[in-house]
Amino acid sequence: MAFFVDMRKLLALSFLLVSCASTPPATQCNSGAPLLNASLWVQSAAEYKASAAQTYNTATRMLDAALANGPGRAAVIFDIDETVLDNSEFESRMIRQGIAYDGKQWTTWVSESRAIGVPGAAEFAKYAVSRGVTPFYITNRLTEEEPGTRRNLEALGFPLTTEDNVLTRNERPEWKAGDKTARREYVASRYRVVMLVGDDLNDFVNAYEANAEQREAIVRNNASKWGTEWLIVPNPMYGSWERTITGGGPECPALKKKMDALR
Repeated sequence: MAFFVDMRKLLALSFLLVSCASTPPATQCNSGAPLLNASLWVQSAAEYKASAAQTYNTATRMLDAALANGPGRAAVIFDIDETVLDNSEFESRMIRQGIAYDGKQWTTWVSESRAIGVPGAAEFAKYAVSRGVTPFYITNRLTEEEPGTRRNLEALGFPLTTEDNVLTRNERPEWKAGDKTARREYVASRYRVVMLVGDDLNDFVNAYEANAEQREAIVRNNASKWGTEWLIVPNPMYGSWERTITGGGPECPALKKKMDALR
């Protein structure tokens, strides 16, 4: 596909860009380089906007079908990052510093409440509410990041309810970090969950410990749900799939593992 380029050329270009920036790269391996093309695609490509619109247009049609097929209070569960909020501007900050991620800077970014909406997301969430469906936002953002998250969602027109419909990581003792299963079950105990919308396999099932083959099996075994009950938004910038390649280790060795994994 046109999205992928020669990694050597990408690295060379990124080194050139970082050398011209006011902040020098944090490491010689420049582990922010792989984010460059992916972040530019999200920010600039009409194809990204078309893909997101396709996801949410499909979600609208499938929601209508789901509501016609069963009674009870209905809910849609959304992930937040790269599903309803576009954080590519944060990724740009990382690229310019030559790093892949920094937790303190991420918390600062969340507090700024300046992420833009993923195309079609707010419109679909508001349509769901107009049909009597309650939206829940299940995110692995920290509990202390919830105020900034809520400000951001509200500013973009995402419906927030009088009950807590933004469910953050570790907000309750049983809501373990990284695993959204207990939070999905919490919503399902009170509502008929008719749809899940996310950008990562873990937004649908707990696949954190799964290897590459197991992840592919999850996709195959749930083939009928994709595009009906489960809607996925493209996110080429980061995701749990990376851990199956890198093991979640330090940035420079992780970059080499990614290079070695290329076919």
